[in-house]
Amino acid sequence: MSDPVQNDNAEDVGSVPSFFREHAEFLHLLDEVATSASNVESWTLPNAPEEEMRLIREMKKTLDVYQEQPTCLDPYLERIVSRLMSVVQEYVYAFHDTMYKPESPITVTRMDGIFDLLYTLCKVRGYKVILRFFPHGVADVEPVFATLWRFSVDLEASNWPARYTLLIWLSLLAMIPFDIESIDSGTTDLPAIAELGTSDVSLMGRWVELGKLFLCKPGCEMEGAAVMLSRLLSRRDSAAVLRPEFIEWAAREITNAARPIDTTAVNAGLQIGSVLRINGALRVLCHLFSAMDSHATLDAQIPMLLDIFQMDAFDQHSITRKLISKAVQRLALLMLPATNAEMGRAYARPSLRENLSNNAGAASDSMRDDEAESPDVEVPLEMEAFVGILLQKLHDKDTIVRWSAAKGIGRISERLPMALAREIVLAVGDILKDETLVDNGLIDVAMTTEYSWHGALLCLAELSRRGMLYAQALRQIVPWVVRGLTYEIQRGDYSVGSNVRDAACYVMWSLARIPNPSSKRVFAEMSVEMATTLISVAVFDRESNVRRAASAAFQEHVGRQSAFPHGISVLQLADFFSVGIMRNAFVVTSRKIAEFDEYKHPLLHHLCTVTVYHWDLKTRELAVKALRELAPLSPAYVRTHLLPGIVANVASPFLAVRHGAITAVAAIAETIAVELVSHTDASKVSSHLTRMVLDVADSIPARYIEDFGASLTLAALTTYMGSLSRAGWSIGEAQGKYFALFELAFITCKTVDDIVVDFTSFVDACNLTPDQRLRIVKHTQVASSGTSRESFVLAVGALEKPSDLELLCSLVAEGTTVEIRRNAAAALGQFCTRARDGGRLSITWEHSAILALSQGLEDHSVDNRGDVGSWVRKQSLQSLARIFAADSQTFQRLNERDGELAIRLLGQILCSTTEKIDRLRVAAGHMLEILLYEQRVEAADSRLCEGLEQLRRLVPAQPNDSSGDAGVDGCEFSWADPEAAFTRIVQALSVSDEQLRRPLFEGLVSTGSAEPLGKFAVGAVAAYAETLPETGATVAASAQPEWGVDGIVAELTRLLLTDRQTSKIINPALIVADQLIEQGALLAAAPDSWIPLYRATQRVAFKLRAPLRLSLCLKLYGSLALVSEELSRLAVGSLLAHMAHPVLRIRQTAADHLFSALCIHGVVDVGDDGDEIGRLVSETEWAQESAGVKDARAQLTALVRPRLAQDRN
Repeated sequence: MSDPVQNDNAEDVGSVPSFFREHAEFLHLLDEVATSASNVESWTLPNAPEEEMRLIREMKKTLDVYQEQPTCLDPYLERIVSRLMSVVQEYVYAFHDTMYKPESPITVTRMDGIFDLLYTLCKVRGYKVILRFFPHGVADVEPVFATLWRFSVDLEASNWPARYTLLIWLSLLAMIPFDIESIDSGTTDLPAIAELGTSDVSLMGRWVELGKLFLCKPGCEMEGAAVMLSRLLSRRDSAAVLRPEFIEWAAREITNAARPIDTTAVNAGLQIGSVLRINGALRVLCHLFSAMDSHATLDAQIPMLLDIFQMDAFDQHSITRKLISKAVQRLALLMLPATNAEMGRAYARPSLRENLSNNAGAASDSMRDDEAESPDVEVPLEMEAFVGILLQKLHDKDTIVRWSAAKGIGRISERLPMALAREIVLAVGDILKDETLVDNGLIDVAMTTEYSWHGALLCLAELSRRGMLYAQALRQIVPWVVRGLTYEIQRGDYSVGSNVRDAACYVMWSLARIPNPSSKRVFAEMSVEMATTLISVAVFDRESNVRRAASAAFQEHVGRQSAFPHGISVLQLADFFSVGIMRNAFVVTSRKIAEFDEYKHPLLHHLCTVTVYHWDLKTRELAVKALRELAPLSPAYVRTHLLPGIVANVASPFLAVRHGAITAVAAIAETIAVELVSHTDASKVSSHLTRMVLDVADSIPARYIEDFGASLTLAALTTYMGSLSRAGWSIGEAQGKYFALFELAFITCKTVDDIVVDFTSFVDACNLTPDQRLRIVKHTQVASSGTSRESFVLAVGALEKPSDLELLCSLVAEGTTVEIRRNAAAALGQFCTRARDGGRLSITWEHSAILALSQGLEDHSVDNRGDVGSWVRKQSLQSLARIFAADSQTFQRLNERDGELAIRLLGQILCSTTEKIDRLRVAAGHMLEILLYEQRVEAADSRLCEGLEQLRRLVPAQPNDSSGDAGVDGCEFSWADPEAAFTRIVQALSVSDEQLRRPLFEGLVSTGSAEPLGKFAVGAVAAYAETLPETGATVAASAQPEWGVDGIVAELTRLLLTDRQTSKIINPALIVADQLIEQGALLAAAPDSWIPLYRATQRVAFKLRAPLRLSLCLKLYGSLALVSEELSRLAVGSLLAHMAHPVLRIRQTAADHLFSALCIHGVVDVGDDGDEIGRLVSETEWAQESAGVKDARAQLTALVRPRLAQDRN
């Protein structure tokens, strides 16, 4: 379906719809550029006009957008290229006519912009497509050649796009169907080129020599020269003489360049110039062999080329090795007849009727692979050497070389007789077997190299795509390809093999495209193994590209072979998007697929033998989660077939294996417990199995929990012990040892959140002794224990004594580190939740915990890490949410016991909803909604009940996406959205209780001074102020003054009157007050409410030397001067007084605001002295200490003070 937006602005070119959105504008710019460039008078300029270059840059920018979808340009390419080439052709003709004159008026660089635009077109769409629209008349040959010759005199010039464009133009002209000699005018007076010493003055000779010049140049010029030379030398009039000479020259060039300059140096490598010479010669050979139609003229050069292809001097240069691979395969293809390819295709692809026939067996018998023969084809003796070189390239360390060799072997095999093609297939298959150990059908790849496997699999995929894998070869190769799907070798802290697995998926994909009936029979025999392995990789591989490749291979088999069990159903579950997200693939998709019996056990087997031992910690953790999902589907199979092997690895010397095995045993132990509960006869599980599970901790050597990797091992053991505890296993005498392991884990591990969960389960299952409880508490009091003290604070949350609650409450408010305070707040929430679940939570305990967490909400600690107090505030909010969400009467009980605390807590929650940190604001919003809509407060005469009722009215329940007012533009409301959150919560300023209103306003002011959220907070307050009455009106129902604009001004005044030595709210209050006045949000306030704000600002600025705060005061003076005449007089007087401040920068700031007030806004009538006052304020260097400054200040005071006195009168 076409894009309606595009169709509105685009025209159709013929029957092809246009998707080039900017085509109209682009063609308009093209006409302007072409008109400017075709101006003959401008060709004498050294460069293009600036306007023309600007338009060209804009056009290039437009073209670069279509780099990924260049075919969108196709409907307009002819128009674009033809228009540009008409200008270039005219320029080239004129340049050719004048270049022989002593002083040529046409410059070389005038058309650089046009050539650059043509190069951009070649870059985006490809030179082969762009060349179709180049002019190619016989009359163009000599002008283009002469122009390129002249442009090549100075190769250091920046006009390389011009040379590239002329080179590919010449490559097109080299294909004209006339002898070059017939169009050679015999021009001999071309300017000399220093690099060329040829004595051949013919057009053909110079043409070849000019191409050689560019073969050693980096970049596009080398490619253009290679294409040009290949097409020139593939002509019939050059085949007899020039082609053999050039190939010999190329061989000598490569041989000479491959010799190191310093032969005495150790590991002497090639210089960059030598590499460029080699690459240029090889690139021409590649293009030349591809363009030639016969190898008849190469018989004498083939031995020389073979020697070059087998040289060892190119091992350090991947591009060179790739070019050698391309040259070898193209030369081999040139020496083989092309007719055998058709025979191979006929052999590999029988008729569609036979493919779709129900009698597959009869069709198979009619075309048995082992009986099929191809006609005798004469194979050159050199073919064995060519194939050997390509087979060796399959082991190369660079992917581009292996990929090129694999494609080359596939193309060559397609033209060889079937017997030789089978030998190649077997040779490629043998690469997989090198250095591989096979024991009882298991393939061990630990000693192999990933390069060889990757190259061999790529080659097999290419052979398969071309139908070269016969039935017997498939039976031998498919097991190795299946093994390649799980190929992975660990190298230290990383692994290799993802490219091998991706290549194996490519092989599986290509195998599905073999339509031979005999191949279908082989696939039918191996369908279950192939399907289960592909699905295991699709859901359990670490790399997303491998998972998607396996899914694509599975899809190809389902669509073409129809041999995979439950193919369509499984494919719908393991599609491209489902396997793209790692967690979803491991946990969700695998669980759904495992419901099919054919995939259940293979998935479990792959999970328990491969994935749980993965080197990546995240992958192992997801594997264990997947095991918890899949194990209940077949507990008997897990218990009898998988558990013994996993238990055998719990004491492995390899950390990843040991960690995965222990956590896997933990997951299985819970699964077995579920099965025990579901059976009435528990004796079905043998005592040996029980002992095997319970002895895991005892089988771990002590060094594994003390040396390197101890933290991971201990974390796995705590998971194992927590699983046993939750599953109800009888721990018995191991309780003491398990506690010691938990204690060691708290000391050793840095992240203990999961350990605390398991420790809580352990405490619930095995009551701790008094000594063990005391040890936990003592660890929280040892100052020298470092991070372990913070971990043990979390562990206290699993205890249940009143002293433990008192300890946590004291640590929330008085903990020495922010981590201790944060963990104490978290542990306090856990403690109260556990106490309530156990029926032990008293009103006193609850009150103490809420009081401590309320103190945690006031933690605003700051260090070099930033606002670390936010960690405590966030955790306090989350713990409060746990406490209040568990019982809807909690707020009622708190109000009855301590009404002031209840009001203060609600105010703190309101303040927290204005936090600058999104996650903190989300936690506060969640807590506020719990208090407003989940708590039931029944005391109708209490302040709390009245405040809650007002807040419910002012802050309605969070809208859901089904309602009509779901948020801005219909989106669901989120506290993480600052604009929506501030717009919603600012309405709560209308609450009548000051203990609720003031914290909320302080929070908005504090956030209003911070960027980038400040604009949302100030904007919300400004929009809210516009809805308020001008003065404090009286509401008849409540007989209380209604909150108005005067109240906002009064609150700002109150904040400015706080202790200026300790308060952190003064600077934000100055900023927000200034912004609100600038936005006009407070202009409706009563006149008498502004004087206290001015006096408060004056108090803040009194004898103040802090430049930042004083600058904010001066800025607020400037804003207050715009409010009223009285404030103008007072504010100007204050600004004038600060012109004598001892801090020089303050003087300049005061002068700037004074100039704005007097000369721009005219807040004070200065009469005829305005110009003089403006001159004094603007021209004096107030930031300097000089006599002139003092005189200017005295003059300014003398001019302004009387005017202020007149205004007062």
